[in-house]
Amino acid sequence: MLGAGAMGTALSFHLSKIGHKVNLWGTFLDEEIIKTRRQKKVDLSIPEEIRVFPFEKVEDALREVKFVIFCISSEGVNYISKHVAPYIKDEMVIVNVGKGIADAPFLTLCELIESNLERYGGIKKEVVAMGGPARAPEIVRGVFTEVVFSSIKDEDGKICCEVFQGKSFKTNFTKDKRGVELCAAIKNGYAISIGIAEGLQEFCNNFKAALISHAVGEMTKIVQLQGGRLETVTGLAGVGDLYVTSQAGRNRTFGKFLGEGMSVEEALDKMRGETVEGYSVVDRIKKRILDKLLQEKKIKKEDFPLLCALHKILYEGEVAKIIRDALSDF
Repeated sequence: MLGAGAMGTALSFHLSKIGHKVNLWGTFLDEEIIKTRRQKKVDLSIPEEIRVFPFEKVEDALREVKFVIFCISSEGVNYISKHVAPYIKDEMVIVNVGKGIADAPFLTLCELIESNLERYGGIKKEVVAMGGPARAPEIVRGVFTEVVFSSIKDEDGKICCEVFQGKSFKTNFTKDKRGVELCAAIKNGYAISIGIAEGLQEFCNNFKAALISHAVGEMTKIVQLQGGRLETVTGLAGVGDLYVTSQAGRNRTFGKFLGEGMSVEEALDKMRGETVEGYSVVDRIKKRILDKLLQEKKIKKEDFPLLCALHKILYEGEVAKIIRDALSDF
């Protein structure tokens, strides 16, 4: 497991509990966790069965393992995948759990990892994507969780389903890898709008439900225009993940600060260095997908009022309350 953050630790705990031997490697951001064997975000003392490795011991952590799971924030995937590439072997199954949009020229994180593994490690291999609603604290507590693994080729994705499957952890497989990865990233952006609504007004379930409905509509258009499937958006990777992210998490919290009147800079500072994946996703989706489709005249600007409103709030200095106006534009 690459990354000892909340999700990396939670999945390590789950895999160990169902009988797998797990090596948990911490990045340079995880030094305290590796040293103390304590992950406060999920209220877990890492069991002795899980072997932990500090940043400088990456080669030891990757020795004789069958699966390598990237549990890294989108901002760190490029660096970490380059760093570990020389130690990845052809026979390993590679999985990405992170959710975000990659830097150009790549769009998805799996594409970025695959390119770096080939360029810096000489390994040409498909990376399996994991998507769906999976909150780390609930995985640790054994709350029922259902996710989806996706690969263009069947073999590695279906093996991941078998390896992760447990009594309270259900797995599914789809070949719609592009759809799963885009849903996993885009829902973080739309979850910010739910937080904004809560910051603007207490007890606003009607408003939030409307936002979620329109967000799903926009997500569907984006995913299908990029070659993904409708059923991916309406399934675990799309609606399921959007729902759970809108209930709790960093993107919702960030949006709530904006709705309460904070500037973007103040809200980011208030997050105390936590990565708000949806912040960069909104900009990247707008510039790299929507603007391109607009130039090609495949869409009209009014097709995406919610995403455009979010971009205005996050990057163009508009006040958060314009999120209400976006709904009248549908």
